[in-house]
Amino acid sequence: MFPAILPTLLLTLPLLGALISILLKGEKGRTYGYLCASMSAVSGAFWALYVLLEGTETYVLPLPSVWGDYAIRLDPLGALILLISSLTFACVAMFSLFSREGEEVHGSTLFNLFMLSVITALVADQVLLLLVAWESMSLTSFLAAWSSREDEDTKASWKYLAITHFGAILIIVAFVFLSVQSGETRLSAMSGLGASMGSMASTAVVICLFMGFGSKLGLLPFHIWMPDLYGRAPSSLTALLSTASSNVAVLVLVRATFSYVGIAEQHVLAISVMGLAGLTALWGAWQALMQRDTSRILSFSSMENMGLILLTLGAGMLFQSYGAAEAAGFCILAAMFHLINHTVFKALLLMGAGAARRSTGQSDLERMGGLAKTLPALSLVFLIGILSVAALPPFNGFASEWAMFKSLMHAEPIADPLVQLALPLAIAAMALSTAIATAAYLRLFGFMFLGRPRSNGACQPRTMDRKDLFPFIPLTLLCLLLGVGSFPLLNELAAAVSPLVGLSGMEVVDRYSISLSHQGGLDPLALGIILAAGIILTYLVLRLLGRRSLERRDTWDCGTPLDRRTQYTPTGFSQPILRVFEKVYRPRTTVHEEARPSPYIRSVRFEQVLPDLFLERIYKPLTAGAMFLAFQVKRMQNGSIQTYLAYIMIILVVLLVVLR
Repeated sequence: MFPAILPTLLLTLPLLGALISILLKGEKGRTYGYLCASMSAVSGAFWALYVLLEGTETYVLPLPSVWGDYAIRLDPLGALILLISSLTFACVAMFSLFSREGEEVHGSTLFNLFMLSVITALVADQVLLLLVAWESMSLTSFLAAWSSREDEDTKASWKYLAITHFGAILIIVAFVFLSVQSGETRLSAMSGLGASMGSMASTAVVICLFMGFGSKLGLLPFHIWMPDLYGRAPSSLTALLSTASSNVAVLVLVRATFSYVGIAEQHVLAISVMGLAGLTALWGAWQALMQRDTSRILSFSSMENMGLILLTLGAGMLFQSYGAAEAAGFCILAAMFHLINHTVFKALLLMGAGAARRSTGQSDLERMGGLAKTLPALSLVFLIGILSVAALPPFNGFASEWAMFKSLMHAEPIADPLVQLALPLAIAAMALSTAIATAAYLRLFGFMFLGRPRSNGACQPRTMDRKDLFPFIPLTLLCLLLGVGSFPLLNELAAAVSPLVGLSGMEVVDRYSISLSHQGGLDPLALGIILAAGIILTYLVLRLLGRRSLERRDTWDCGTPLDRRTQYTPTGFSQPILRVFEKVYRPRTTVHEEARPSPYIRSVRFEQVLPDLFLERIYKPLTAGAMFLAFQVKRMQNGSIQTYLAYIMIILVVLLVVLR
């Protein structure tokens, strides 16, 4: 009886929260709405823990349908994703409640409906239920972004809706084809359909799945909605889009690719996926280093991380196509491990960026700075998130990125020269994107929290209460715990991933060491202890040496007073990389010089715009072509009934000739 209550609460509490938010308008309805979302998240976490202990559970919803039973199912892999997604929903709900984000009309209502859509898509075991939940995710997030916009520009929201609906069409085509091919509407009943469909059909289905779910993950060239939407939407929404929504996309993609369809000898497809994912990661890292808006930087960061995850999954497809099941399992495990870690540190960073924006009224790095003195607690939690996303030890991002690198180092048993070339190139792309992204993350923290304030809002930010910091604490602790003590998580992931590649089990933890290739591993706990001991030892040595006399003097300034205008800028920091990759960015730079009375003093204004190459080279020409075609078709609508009858006659004649 007890476990059956948990999925009931998980699905009904968001509905109750949405209803309360509508009926009880104002602060009371908003508070109860977010509390219902938090309680639903707690129920989801307990159900996930129960499934991890007892095994897969399936429930049939009491809703009649000609499509069969509306069933929900939670297996160990889904339980791990539900657990981390529930924690994220709870933290973001509390953040929205305390920080008063989402005060717009129906803010908590849309939050609950979006949460219900994500959870339903996560546990759905019926084709129609999954597709409806996926579509509802797009609609509710679109309405939340559109209704909470800070200006009249709604292009970002409509762009997001158009791209995700294109992806939804591909997903619908893929799953309807799989349902017809298998004769089943239950997802758990589909397995290895690629063998009966044939190589061409299975390849087409996998392409539709990657493109469809990739539209939500920021896969090139479907990423154009991300920076604009992240820059305008509230941080509570972007935190969920970057984490919980992406979790659903990756989970369903993994199940559909490796279980429902299955991997045959699709070497070219796997390498193509790896290539596109590698380019996505590199493009996201490059763009993150050049952006000025904090939310746009984190949007390209999500794009880079999703590219790395898809790159690792593509390597898993490649190994599976050659029959190297264990190597494929390692790749899937590493990708899912990084997905979980990405959920933790990206939610922390997006909430932190939202808190900083609310405190200062600024989101432009050129107008921030010095917040470490005025907002020290926020600075600390944000720094931990930065160290995690930058993959620095002993935090969780380092452990999962190390696992992804290690999972790609299994080319020795495969004699194909194409594989021997593809995997080193994949490792190189992963290393380059990680290095560029690390510079972007350190730039983000440095120009937000260090240096001198560059605006009045940064100089005197609104202080944060203790309750405002409460939602950050669980995520901050997890960044460290999942870095030094991820052994239980990895064991559960190994057991959950093994059936996807046809294995009974995988050994990934040897006592306190993570080993994915039996060639040496990583001991994150010992590494963390060594780093902590080094810090403590350094502190004690400095204390034993005693305090030195401190003298305060003015900094040598070459005769120029030091103020916020004479310190290094984010744009200047990025210029060396921009010069190296100028052919990639293609910046538009304008320098305006204004003469002054003295020949030795002049005013220079520097302006630089980074065009969106995909928007200008792909989407604008496509839009222009579609408009031209529409105007040509419009000429056919001249209002003459005789002309319309002639059209009908021509179509009938053509059909009779073709179908005779």
